[in-house]
Amino acid sequence: MLLKFPLWTSLALLCGLVLTGCSIPKPPQQSVATNISNEQVQAHQARLQRINRWQLSGRFALTDLSSNNKDSAYLRWQSSPQQQAIIITHPLRGELAELIITPTAATIKVDGEQVQSPSAQGLLYRYTGMQLPVDELPHWLLGRLDPRLSDFNFDTRGRLIKAVYQTRDGERWQLTWFYQAQQLLPEQVHAETPKLKLKIQAQRWQTQPATNHTDH
Repeated sequence: MLLKFPLWTSLALLCGLVLTGCSIPKPPQQSVATNISNEQVQAHQARLQRINRWQLSGRFALTDLSSNNKDSAYLRWQSSPQQQAIIITHPLRGELAELIITPTAATIKVDGEQVQSPSAQGLLYRYTGMQLPVDELPHWLLGRLDPRLSDFNFDTRGRLIKAVYQTRDGERWQLTWFYQAQQLLPEQVHAETPKLKLKIQAQRWQTQPATNHTDH
């Protein structure tokens, strides 16, 4: 199996029974803009920066590219300046896991067990055997620019659609964002290395301050 912990074994087996519910649909098509202005990009990023609390409800799929093993499940991600709360669920078993991340610690709850660590990334590595960019994901999910992103591409509305992120260890993540026609926030975010592919689909966004979720 892709992930070490028994939770993920059960998760993958259950998703095999309910493929329609757990799989990620094909993302909407998009085109790279060739004459986008800095003003358009900055205006879009300014709208994203005003969002200080949000909740994403959707699905994720994780693939080990070396073995083609796949896991997928439902996801609810609540973000605030104080913490990140990530809940993984399945329609047949309900809540499978909860990860709480604060500036000083990370706590995972699985099958009645609770484990705490100073590092969210280290905690997930303990359970998955993979280096997942959990600290960067809140910015990636919104499509925010980051100083460590490079090789940007934008669409005609100034929304980020492609970039490369390089970790301190030199690992390169190829990032791709997909949007519906006038949506402010992404419908899907894909992150890929030569070893791993992560896809997240947002089925519903809630934000504070509230937005109409359209990009003008």
